[in-house]
Amino acid sequence: MRKRAVVLMIALFALLAPVFIGCSSAPPCTVSPIEIEETREDVKDLDTSLEEAKERVQALQEKVDAKKKEYEAKKDKPAELRKKVESLEKGSGRG
Repeated sequence: MRKRAVVLMIALFALLAPVFIGCSSAPPCTVSPIEIEETREDVKDLDTSLEEAKERVQALQEKVDAKKKEYEAKKDKPAELRKKVESLEKGSGRG
């Protein structure tokens, strides 16, 4: 019976310990206003760079789409040209 009481007391302490430990005051802030402003400027610079990168991605995507269309247009040309060559060979008596 005594072991059970000790185990219950330890369990109760383990459950309540975070409540008492977590109630301390916050540590003082050591960040200076200058550092905050520098960070804000860095964020603005990064936002600008991100916008420029998005514009470059869009331009490159447009180029890729144009190249894909060009490829699709040229993809079937060899078959057409081969047929034309065969018809010209037949007409000249070589085929």
